[in-house]
Amino acid sequence: MDDAHYPTLRAVLASALISTALTLPVSGALAQMSDMKKMPGMNDSKMSDTKKTKTADATGTITALNGANHKITFDHGPIPAIDWPAMKMEFAVAPSVDLAKQKTGDKVKFTLSGSGNTYTVQSISPAP
Repeated sequence: MDDAHYPTLRAVLASALISTALTLPVSGALAQMSDMKKMPGMNDSKMSDTKKTKTADATGTITALNGANHKITFDHGPIPAIDWPAMKMEFAVAPSVDLAKQKTGDKVKFTLSGSGNTYTVQSISPAP
């Protein structure tokens, strides 16, 4: 071979070495991930539990009503069923809930359903 082909040969070899170096860690990580599924408690259904719809009951005070967007704001106590501390928060309200019956300052019990950080008010009733 003449000297003119050496830069091309070097580039091809360098590319092959880099590609091999990058592929090995990825294939090892994929093998480890598939092994994780075989571990007790580590199957796909357990991993997706956080996306399942949950229902939680809470109590609080209505601090704002937004009838146009069908939303309500509560200053609520802790909600252990979804691991939330006490806070003031606006929620979307299910179409079946009549916001016209609610007023700011009312102390209420309410039921939420949803997942993650997205919950919708399913019912509201006066707190005892």
